[in-house]
Amino acid sequence: MRSWTSISDSEYGRRAETLACWWLRLRGYSIVARNVRVLGREVDVVARRGRTLVVCEVKARRRATRGRPEEMVGEAQRRRLLQAAEVLLAADPHARTARVDVVAVDGLRPRHIRAALS
Repeated sequence: MRSWTSISDSEYGRRAETLACWWLRLRGYSIVARNVRVLGREVDVVARRGRTLVVCEVKARRRATRGRPEEMVGEAQRRRLLQAAEVLLAADPHARTARVDVVAVDGLRPRHIRAALS
């Protein structure tokens, strides 16, 4: 297996998503879907904990020299994620509430930011 520093950016992103799912599962979330298309855009992870549906954006940075990963979520992306959460909530008869979280991956350290875009 190649080291994290020698892989492509797209592979790094895929591994960060896998790490984020692992992190969420350890904290009691079940993963409903990954890389799902909603309103023509991709949602990285859809998870559930109890009756809360969580639309999760995964942002990763190899190094902190270019800012924190969560700072990469712009205003247009915020709006799209909130709209996606509304659509997914309406389609899920078991969920009562929805929120948008960010899992920021710095190197190999995930950080879960709950209700990051509310």
